Amino acid sequence: MQVFFDARQRYVIELRGSEVLELLRASTNHFELADEAALDYHLGQLVTWGNLAHAHDPGAVSRLEDFYKRRFVYHLTSVGEAAHRAVLEVEATAGRSGSLQSTMLAKIRDALVELARQGAEAAPSADVVFGLLHDLQAAFGTLTEEANHFISEIDRSDTGPAAEERFLLYKQALLAYISRFIEQLRRLGTEIRTAIEAVDAAGSARLIDLASRSNDLPPSLGHGDPAARWRDEQQQRWAGMRAWFAGDRSTGSAPTVERLAQVARDAVISLTRTLMRLNERRTRPVDRAADFRTLARWFARASDDGAAHVLWRSAFGLAAARHFVLVDDDPDLVAANTSWWDAPPVEIPVRLRTHGALPTAGRPSQVPNHELARQWIAQKRRREQAVLQEALRRFSGRGPLTISGMHALTEPEFEVFLTFIDEALTSPRQPDGSRVARSSDGRFRITLVQPPGDTLLVRVETPVGHLYCADYRIQVDEASAARPTAEASR
Repeated sequence: MQVFFDARQRYVIELRGSEVLELLRASTNHFELADEAALDYHLGQLVTWGNLAHAHDPGAVSRLEDFYKRRFVYHLTSVGEAAHRAVLEVEATAGRSGSLQSTMLAKIRDALVELARQGAEAAPSADVVFGLLHDLQAAFGTLTEEANHFISEIDRSDTGPAAEERFLLYKQALLAYISRFIEQLRRLGTEIRTAIEAVDAAGSARLIDLASRSNDLPPSLGHGDPAARWRDEQQQRWAGMRAWFAGDRSTGSAPTVERLAQVARDAVISLTRTLMRLNERRTRPVDRAADFRTLARWFARASDDGAAHVLWRSAFGLAAARHFVLVDDDPDLVAANTSWWDAPPVEIPVRLRTHGALPTAGRPSQVPNHELARQWIAQKRRREQAVLQEALRRFSGRGPLTISGMHALTEPEFEVFLTFIDEALTSPRQPDGSRVARSSDGRFRITLVQPPGDTLLVRVETPVGHLYCADYRIQVDEASAARPTAEASR
């Protein structure tokens, strides 16, 4: 269906079976077809369902024998196209996983701090306050929308045996992502609550009333005062934002953002438990579920009840009782011709019941030597540290560097660069417009200066493609010896 849908986008009306097979092999779609005959079967099924329509292909007849063969050309019906579009929309919706957007927390913090500063001024600007409220609501709207997707999608990850490899990749990415969000929330949550309290102290209602007199306020197409309607809407949004980060004072409910942190922590616990189950299945020598499924297929193919009983005895070991072969300590206590119904019970060793054999003394197994594995791991760690230090030397102690002057970055340098940029962009802006932050390990002091005005994006070559970003100026110094300089702050 995807091949026919793509052909329709290229204004191709009809396709032969051989053309469909060639397009499938040239595409990245997964398919399992032994030959063109198998393809004809599936195309015929799509015709039966109404997704495709077919007609005889007279152009494919070159001999009399070809006339009696099934030679068709297929085209996508309107019903099939509508159904496939619906499938694509469902896949796009189901494949969209929400995120917690830790960068939105920094944007909300910066907007609230600037709004509180405007409220503390004697004559704040109505246009500036209106713009800050607009930016604040945009960032908060993105955070709430993505958080809603995150909460609804976090428990829908498939952890079955077929998805084990995909789950491991998903687990690694999600654990790193959630850990970073919890760290950002712990660091920025207090600052956001403090900024909200500062805005309330400056008079949130006064600032909203001032913003309603801005020239940027769009006119209302309905009846009534648009400014009054906008003020009521903003008051409700401000109350909801305060409930998110500071809780609801009237009901005494906890902040909504704590619910996100709890969901993130529960996700870590769930992923850890699932990983334990996967590791247990991988290390267990026998997969019981697979054995029982195979045994069920054997029973289904049994010719009669007698063959099924033979299979049952062979599979579950229904033979003579194992304790019949035990030697009694005193054979004279019970006569040899005594029925086992009348004989006293015999104590069965635990190992005989669990392993089918009596314990025997012998040499213990040799303890494995993991010295070579430890040496290999140590060498791998040393190589990784050497590569990381080489990447850090590209930025540390080099003075102010511009993005346009880097030209190309290796893979370790690219990872270090993104880490530094991310740490700097989540830090508050300084009075001179720069951003100063510390690396996650506390070793480096990062100073980031945004280029003035509207500048063109510069391109940096990376191992995975081209990175386009503003021409920032970045300076990285050792935290113990770093000192802010006039050149770095300009």
